[in-house]
Amino acid sequence: MARLRSRAALRLIQTPSKVSASVGAADRAYIEALFLEYRTSIRNYVARMLPGGYQEADAVLQETYVKVLALQDLQPLRESPRAYLYTVATNLVRDGLRRHMRRKADQHECFEESNHTSPDPSPEGSAEWQQSLQQMKQALLRLKPVVRKVFLMSRFEEMTYPEIAAALSISTRSVERHMSAAMKHLQAELNELL
Repeated sequence: MARLRSRAALRLIQTPSKVSASVGAADRAYIEALFLEYRTSIRNYVARMLPGGYQEADAVLQETYVKVLALQDLQPLRESPRAYLYTVATNLVRDGLRRHMRRKADQHECFEESNHTSPDPSPEGSAEWQQSLQQMKQALLRLKPVVRKVFLMSRFEEMTYPEIAAALSISTRSVERHMSAAMKHLQAELNELL
């Protein structure tokens, strides 16, 4: 929207016929003089309240001018022109912001469970996990003690086969056989979990 720069620009605004009829030439000149006097300060004031800054402020300033031109009674304007113009501009800003918020409410997205999954397991998932963990413990307890020890050192303590062999005083080949036996046993026992 073009900025209002002069008295001539103010007169170029096309106003509805009822506005032209309700405001006399003297009153229109008075309103134009007020706008020339307060235009910059109202524009700066309104621009601080609006997210669009000066572009939106120019539109509000023009709406303020049109509203004041449409007044039937100029007495409140004559009594306190600055306060009246600021009040009209403030009310227009509030109306605009309310409309903006309503439009944002219309753009609300519905909450869908699939789009907002929780990182925490569900109660059912937690129960299944506990059951699986219990089955794993039972399968490990059914292993021979040395096979179980080799498996736990390899998978949970992250030891290499030579380190396990040194810790248990057995050969690396024995560690490999025990791991193979543990893996076959656990695979057979926990086939439905995998």
